Amino acid sequence: MKIVDNIPQIPDDFIIEVANKHNVSKTELEALLLALKNYAGAEIAQKLNISQPAVRKRLGESYRKLGIEGSGNKKIYNLKQKLFTQYQGTQENVLTSTEDWGEAVDVEGFRGRNEEILELEEWIVGNDTMRCRLVAVLGMGGIGKTVIAAKVAKQVQPKFDYLIWRSLRNAPPLEEILSQLLGFLPSNHTENFLAISENNKILLLIDILRKHKCLIILDNVESVLRSSEGKTQGWAGEYEPGYENYGYFFKKIAEASHDSCLLITSREKPKEVAALEGKNLPVKVLQLNSLKLAEAREILLDKGCTCDDEKLQELVNRYSGNPLALKIVATTVYDLFSNNIAEFLKEMKEASAAYGDIRTLLDTQFNRLSELEQHVMYRLALRREYISLTDIKSDVKNNVKTPDAESKILEIIESLLRRSLIEKEANTSRFGQQSVVMEYINDRYIEQATYDISDINEKKNWSLLMPTP
Repeated sequence: MKIVDNIPQIPDDFIIEVANKHNVSKTELEALLLALKNYAGAEIAQKLNISQPAVRKRLGESYRKLGIEGSGNKKIYNLKQKLFTQYQGTQENVLTSTEDWGEAVDVEGFRGRNEEILELEEWIVGNDTMRCRLVAVLGMGGIGKTVIAAKVAKQVQPKFDYLIWRSLRNAPPLEEILSQLLGFLPSNHTENFLAISENNKILLLIDILRKHKCLIILDNVESVLRSSEGKTQGWAGEYEPGYENYGYFFKKIAEASHDSCLLITSREKPKEVAALEGKNLPVKVLQLNSLKLAEAREILLDKGCTCDDEKLQELVNRYSGNPLALKIVATTVYDLFSNNIAEFLKEMKEASAAYGDIRTLLDTQFNRLSELEQHVMYRLALRREYISLTDIKSDVKNNVKTPDAESKILEIIESLLRRSLIEKEANTSRFGQQSVVMEYINDRYIEQATYDISDINEKKNWSLLMPTP
């Protein structure tokens, strides 16, 4: 007859492993396993075809070797407690080793973006008809790509066997990222990963993604994409020299058959993502846009700022609902205007919305543009409205003297869209800029024009000082 207690059953494999470490013999282990399954001494003797004194002797030796004290049934109870505690510890270690959050941000206090989160969860976890292998979260700087990726990853993590987060902010070579992924994820490969070719590492990783459901997050992918600064032409989605293999990696992950998912965040859309995404395809893109009014209010409330809906809407429109910009504004309102948003808006009527850290943020993105992209950004900002491709082409033809500018309009517009610096009006083929971007571009245009005039005047004055031949 079995003895009943409330300690959960412990797997035989774990018990055998512990017993072997303490030199418990095979015959002793046979008796011990039955005792741990709550069999009484007489039942153990019958099952093993030995006497009850032999059972007591074998169990006694097992207890001694395992360091268990007590008498009678107390010994087996104490052993169960000890083994169960040890087993729980190993399971906690296993759980920890299935998650590597790297440089993921804290999402405590994150609110809003509920619709976007639900959509991402549906894509990442998947269903019987569709499961995404690659998901990209895109948007301009400060829009909240990293934090929403972290929030979603936290929520879907129980659906995956393994999760690993890596940031590409410092532009690590693909070889380094692959070695980190392979070093963390389970593999039967015994060779040093450094000795494997890059292509074989990708193939090995895909094999792991097929055997285990993994979620890999790569943050700040724009860091390995090429800047077009100083170039006449240059489009979004191209890679820095030496980083082209990231494109091959994304393509292989997207095209291979597996139930895992690669989630990336970027200010710019990699060209492979652009080519592979589609409504009924396993590659999806979420373009993050302006916060809703209620979500913006939450950000301001965190700083103690309050206002009526009309002023809040004006503020959100002025800063295009960008979370980081609103946080910067909230700090300014707190520090300089005693949390009075109306006073801040009154003051800003004569000032640029793109000030301080907001200006720095936009500088970073604008400076990556080619000359042709910058020209089109200036033309769009000066028009201050959504305009058609035909109008853009005509405007560029009349005002931009760079050769081939007119013939490159489609490429330029597509590139600016991929850089999250312009947007398309819903249900039309008209394009424009967010308010804060438009103000920033106009500021730069005026500054450049002022500089050019000053430069011309300086040269004229200098020529007057030069002696006449």
